[in-house]
Amino acid sequence: MSIWSGILDSCPGLLCCVVNLKGRLLHATNGYKTAALRLFGHKCEDGSNYPPMITDLDRALHDLLMAACLGHTDALEVSEDDKIWEITASPLNVDNNGIVGVVLKISPSINATQNQPAIIQSNPDILNSVPFRAGVVDLDGIFLAVNKFLASSAKINFAGKNILDFVDGEEISSKLADIINKRAGSLECQMFELKAEQNFFSFSDSDYLDKEFNEISSPDSDFRIINIHASPIDWNGNDSVMLTFEDVTSLNKTREQLRKILTFENHTGVLNKRGLEHVILRDLSNAIKQAGQLSLIMLNIDNLKQINEDSGFMSGNRLMRDFVRGTQKILSNRGKNSTFGRWSTHEFMILSECSGAAAVVLANDIRNRVDGMKISAGVADINSEIYPGVNDLIGAAYDAMTQAKRDGGNKTILARV
Repeated sequence: MSIWSGILDSCPGLLCCVVNLKGRLLHATNGYKTAALRLFGHKCEDGSNYPPMITDLDRALHDLLMAACLGHTDALEVSEDDKIWEITASPLNVDNNGIVGVVLKISPSINATQNQPAIIQSNPDILNSVPFRAGVVDLDGIFLAVNKFLASSAKINFAGKNILDFVDGEEISSKLADIINKRAGSLECQMFELKAEQNFFSFSDSDYLDKEFNEISSPDSDFRIINIHASPIDWNGNDSVMLTFEDVTSLNKTREQLRKILTFENHTGVLNKRGLEHVILRDLSNAIKQAGQLSLIMLNIDNLKQINEDSGFMSGNRLMRDFVRGTQKILSNRGKNSTFGRWSTHEFMILSECSGAAAVVLANDIRNRVDGMKISAGVADINSEIYPGVNDLIGAAYDAMTQAKRDGGNKTILARV
């Protein structure tokens, strides 16, 4: 099972795929592949250019993806017989430090409800014909009616109560009030009174996620992430608003796991090179602005290849995990802000708010902790703004580490100018 299938396929019923910034399809769920073949007329093959740019609809999808690459979330609708499907493209961010891909989702269009005749009387059968969790509110947000889907998934009886009392935060409540007043629009918020959605997307945790990220989430958690959409209707001769409630908790969970896949090293669970680059850029900029201390330590396990050859890969694996856990314990006991990650197969990196001299002591503590490992370390700091650039800071630490290896290895060198 690939990383991408392990993440995306953990949400049964989710019609979703991920495309990188080069336009390559990384993975699509089986449901997405089936829907795409039916709606667009093309196959979804991992690693292929996506979409294939054959039809006008493919070009529209391409424009949607390009907009997401620029940081916008947008959607287009596709008609199929009596159904309307919404194709949504959202940027996949890494801690708000840059877009690394696009999540594309197919779902039944909530906007399709606007094509139905206006409801002119309080007829529950008409409201129940809307295939979503839906309710009718007046312009103050008071529920006038709810359909069977909303009633069955609510932990309380919404009738006669105000929707504004069930969203989290004053800012969200104000935005929702504005949408209701305008009788149009949508927003995403946390709601504590709705159960996991069952009529379209159910959520089930994956053993893969639990094992790799040690995270367990439950569909019965304290809150759900809900997209509320408002559309104008006439209810009993009065101007009213129909609200539909789409549970996007599982989609957000999937996007968060995708973000972690892109920034965390799969084997050890620490930051990977991409994740480290974002942290270095952020922390270096902050340190220079605030005239603070910052040191970068590059660590190379000199004899990792030899350990694997002599003792076997599994033994090397255990030693590597012991090294990671031990380093994390040392860093947590120091009480200073430090970031630890894996730069490459043999190389690790520590970014710490300390002087170069203190970083040398830290590197030596880490080197001397694990029996059987020979580690060369290079240290660079910005105390006197010698290395103000990211590449300069990394290069200085890397060159010092390389010099330590040339000098026989298993030692620490502080970069000098």
